[in-house]
Amino acid sequence: MLESVALLVAAMAMQPADTTRAVREAYTRCLRVYVERSLTERMAPAAFATAYPQQCMTEQNAYRAAVIAREVAARSSRADAEESATMEIDDARLNFSERFDMAQPEPAQQAAATPAPAAAPATPAPTPAAATEPPATPPSTPNPG
Repeated sequence: MLESVALLVAAMAMQPADTTRAVREAYTRCLRVYVERSLTERMAPAAFATAYPQQCMTEQNAYRAAVIAREVAARSSRADAEESATMEIDDARLNFSERFDMAQPEPAQQAAATPAPAAAPATPAPTPAAATEPPATPPSTPNPG
């Protein structure tokens, strides 16, 4: 048992530290604060969509640089490192924009909040009785006798 614990500790010591953790947390914290403030202020979705891409650019640039440095240190090409950085940044932005979108009232809820105009009661169209119902009495047949 002691040997397995020692092996686990040795394996953990050999793993590289996450060099992007602090800048990732700063970036996501900035996005979270912006989204929460937008929700508190009841920002319109169109206004949010316009302003959101320009938010947290300092933190985003620091995060991008850290991801690229991490990937290059792991022997990735510069192009692959930049692609990884872009994907991680896009994922974080999408996550928080979805939080904003999910907090918006549903269209059905908005419709329920706004009363619809009263509609005239629908009356069924008359149906011809001869076409849909059998005759009430059978046709008379001549009596043979």
